[in-house]
Amino acid sequence: MSTSLMMSCLFLLLCLLCEGREILVGGKSNTWKVPESTEETLNRWSERTRFKIGDSLLWKYNAEKDSVMQVSQKDYERCDRSEPIGGYKDGHTKIELMRSGPFYFISGEDGHCQRGEKLLVVVLSPNHNRSYAADAPPFTAPVTKDKGSSDHVLINQAQRSVATACFLALLHIPLAFLV
Repeated sequence: MSTSLMMSCLFLLLCLLCEGREILVGGKSNTWKVPESTEETLNRWSERTRFKIGDSLLWKYNAEKDSVMQVSQKDYERCDRSEPIGGYKDGHTKIELMRSGPFYFISGEDGHCQRGEKLLVVVLSPNHNRSYAADAPPFTAPVTKDKGSSDHVLINQAQRSVATACFLALLHIPLAFLV
């Protein structure tokens, strides 16, 4: 294998490993709804999930009965739908998290936010305290296998295949090349 091909594979592999994830809100379809209890809120799910810059949130919900609004902290706290940052009513909403810090989402339907249908997501900074992160349990979400699966991280099959091929190709690099 040529040196340039090996370097290209290594670069591609690193890029694929650094790419953000697509995270299904709540871990499964149709979780964007008024919670049945205070124990089942999306914020409890969000607190257990690590989000990084480049990740995308994916909502799957009934567009005839609900919508998603991205709002300011003040509007989140007040459940105020009058001045959203963004509004979505397609039933398959995807929002990329392009900065660190908090993101606030509420339901666009009357009364839903007041009954707990809201979500706060905190995206970690690239400079997040690594010693703190090392003490926390690792995030190990399973990959979604099929359309009806309840797992919450979706990874593009083609990207996994390319990453696997590059990894296997790199196994054949002579150790002298790496030294």
